[in-house]
Amino acid sequence: MRKLLFPLSILPLLAAAPAAWAFDPDTPVDAKKEVFPITLGSDEDETIDLAFRAAFGLSKAAEPEAARTIDERAYRFRPVAIHLLPNDVGVLLSAGSLDDAGHSEGGLNAIHYLKSSAAGWVKQGEWIGIGATGTVGNAATSWAFTNLLGRNPYLITAGGGVWQGCAIGSAVVTELTPDGPVDRGGFTDGMSSGAGIGQKEQSYDGRIAAAVPDKSFTVAYTGTRSFKQQYVLNNGKYEPVGKDQVPGC
Repeated sequence: MRKLLFPLSILPLLAAAPAAWAFDPDTPVDAKKEVFPITLGSDEDETIDLAFRAAFGLSKAAEPEAARTIDERAYRFRPVAIHLLPNDVGVLLSAGSLDDAGHSEGGLNAIHYLKSSAAGWVKQGEWIGIGATGTVGNAATSWAFTNLLGRNPYLITAGGGVWQGCAIGSAVVTELTPDGPVDRGGFTDGMSSGAGIGQKEQSYDGRIAAAVPDKSFTVAYTGTRSFKQQYVLNNGKYEPVGKDQVPGC
């Protein structure tokens, strides 16, 4: 029988490898150095099916889609992103689209905390209805995990819609506390008008460009004009300092 020998130099690396790597090699574990501004993305992670099946109680051979009936409405969830916490807990974000939705009706976001173990992911908790959603049955349409806003990681989700030629998007910042996710407020992350009759042509795009952890963050806007809007944590919620400078639809 052929023996498998490891060089001594890699043994410490194997011992220190994250627990998730041992049973779910597709789960991303590399942490990139974060810098401002925080940029949201919409690329869905196609390597997190194992975590999704554990979260929704699906069989190992099941497709990565879960149907849920909530308040007599039918939603279809799919996995979109995962973030690994230092304590071997994975935070899974899933987007739930609403069947037969009207224009003003949004979908739902689901967050699951999953503990890694030798046997695989084990669900620790489930929270549905967290963060920002869009219209026409859409859940969040963009998102980002970040460690730049506080001692706990944060999830930023965004969604929006178009009303008579005016598009507006909103973002929600969600603190990922050890006991579960908590929405801490939101801000307008985009606005564009001019397609409707009599509308002024203008556009704004906002991204979080600075923060004092657990105290405040600043959104920098570009577009028709450039400006900054500060949000301060007050009684558990981030609130704008002064009036929101982004015009509404």
